Amino acid sequence: MPVAHGDERREFQRLRLDPPLPATLGESAVTLLDIGVLGARIHHASSLDEHPCELRFTHGANEIVLRCEIVRTFDSEHSKYPGTELESGLRFLAAIGDSGDHLRAMLGELVKALIASRPAPPPIDEQPVDGDKTVRGTQAGFVCYRLDPDATWNRRPVFLPEQPASGFTVARSEDRAEMQRLCAVYAASDDEGRRLIRLFAELSVSEAMEIPPRAQ
Repeated sequence: MPVAHGDERREFQRLRLDPPLPATLGESAVTLLDIGVLGARIHHASSLDEHPCELRFTHGANEIVLRCEIVRTFDSEHSKYPGTELESGLRFLAAIGDSGDHLRAMLGELVKALIASRPAPPPIDEQPVDGDKTVRGTQAGFVCYRLDPDATWNRRPVFLPEQPASGFTVARSEDRAEMQRLCAVYAASDDEGRRLIRLFAELSVSEAMEIPPRAQ
């Protein structure tokens, strides 16, 4: 995804998996270290030659299969001897069957669990979110919630799913009352808590945009 102009961006973050997940890439056994809707990072013991290839793993009762390509391979930082253990970055090209839905559901479940496991932020009053009528809501597919320097929230419909420097952007279909609550939690959270909320918001955007795309 290209980086947006100014202080907004349209890239998607990856979530570090703890513990890592076993998976296969083509015929090779690998370990998933982190994953997002655009790609993943894997650990493996030997060189991989599959181009393109299928990453396959399970979460709960669902098998997830993603067509991908290897972007780069490098020595693992955990390897005792150079070249004996490797890591590779993957870019997802397409999701097989319902794998895109299963991937987003998995990431949403993990992110919600991480947010819930963090120390509760200090309680604050939920502040009203001002609307911006410069873009008609019926035309825009996304909603941006921006936390301004004076600690007030601004809500405005947007055409492009860019994430603001402070705040988050979600699909228009998200429940407005729930987003008000998320604004309050975001304002009271530390940097890591805010990063997780933004990752959750990116999953909303990726579902609306069907990322990764379903294989034809």
